[in-house]
Amino acid sequence: MKSKERIPVGFITPLVLGTMMNPLNSTMLATALTTICQSFGRNISDGALLITPLYLTSTIGQPLMGRLADLYSPKKVNQLGFLLVLLAGITGTVAPTFDWLIVSRVLLGLGTSAAYPSAIALVNRRYAAAGEAVPGGVLGIIAVSGLGSMVLGPALGGLLSETFGWKGIFFINIPWVLVSLWLARALPDTPPAAPVSIRELPQKLDIVGILLFSGMLLNLLLLLLHHSFSPGGTLLLGMLLTLLILWERKQDSPFIDVRLFVQQPSLLLVYLSAMATSYVMYLMLFSLPQWMEHVKQISPARTGLLLLPMSLVSAVAGLLISRHNSLLVKNVAGVGCMIAACAALFFVHADIPIYLLTGITLLVGLSTGINPIANQAWLHEEAPAGRTGVSFGLYRTFGYIGAIVSGSQMKTLYQQGVTDNSFHTVVWFTTASCVLMVLLLLPSISRKKELSLR
Repeated sequence: MKSKERIPVGFITPLVLGTMMNPLNSTMLATALTTICQSFGRNISDGALLITPLYLTSTIGQPLMGRLADLYSPKKVNQLGFLLVLLAGITGTVAPTFDWLIVSRVLLGLGTSAAYPSAIALVNRRYAAAGEAVPGGVLGIIAVSGLGSMVLGPALGGLLSETFGWKGIFFINIPWVLVSLWLARALPDTPPAAPVSIRELPQKLDIVGILLFSGMLLNLLLLLLHHSFSPGGTLLLGMLLTLLILWERKQDSPFIDVRLFVQQPSLLLVYLSAMATSYVMYLMLFSLPQWMEHVKQISPARTGLLLLPMSLVSAVAGLLISRHNSLLVKNVAGVGCMIAACAALFFVHADIPIYLLTGITLLVGLSTGINPIANQAWLHEEAPAGRTGVSFGLYRTFGYIGAIVSGSQMKTLYQQGVTDNSFHTVVWFTTASCVLMVLLLLPSISRKKELSLR
């Protein structure tokens, strides 16, 4: 076997373990949320306060950690991420109040944000130093590890919360990180040729851009959690967005590259579709387990096991659709399956047989497996040459924003408790988002038809 084709197990293992932490901690919460809220005497709608912090800090933290990995040592950024997750695991395990769990989730979001960008930086520098191309298998393993942990999350979260109580989903991070840190000792430490001084750091990181973007996201979150319309908050959101755009247009190395939308306006359709897809996926992911545990009175462990086939179907569907060459087929199939899944969820009620409920969850899994792959293929086609990295970074940002909106909306929709009616209200919102996805896809379909007629 050629050298470039070998997968270095000792090198890749700690990177994979790190990459798995964000989606794993995200999906484990889905089946443990009811147990946590009951333990602290909180309404299930307050679960949104545990969902959104991870996505909020990930939205800001991932590009920030990526820049730090590029400017300094990716190994040190990787280790910093592990240490933050360790602190989050300890904080969550010993948390005396619900508020301390929120702190733990913030730390989790920041710590897990370091894993993916530092892993990619470590891989690139390792093979660049050896004068070799990065093996596709290495990047593939890192990418698939995230999907695998999403599959594992709901089942593991349900099992841990039922066996060890809700503390189990926080405690598991402690041995996970300790093993990862021990394995990461052998990772190469390759600092950049020209280190950045502390004086240059604010400009290189675009601190003003980070603060404006963070303020905008926090304001958006507060607006979403507010039960009534806030004119002042909406005005502030508009002002922060305007300031962010004006500032970032002038920066040589902007935190959010808004110039990309001018260079390639069609990218906005892709990003909005990614946001809508993420919104639907996470609203389904968090609302369905709560309904199963509250209305159907299914235990957390059994809920996780019932959702495991859905997750497996999602993974298989994603892998299969990725092999299809037609972008149009991918997108139409994805949106079509998601509309079908939303329609099927209207038939979910307290008396539904388990076998029918399982069948509906499989349809949900099919839709959540196809759509992200279809959106990524769409992005790959629209991204300008030489701007792929920036384009994909913004893609992940919009996806996280969709997750933030869905998580915060849970607080409003389940404010009066989890019932058939409140669950169906959730489904109406996901259906409306599917309609938006269809509208966003229409210009692309029209353009394909025009090109085929020429």
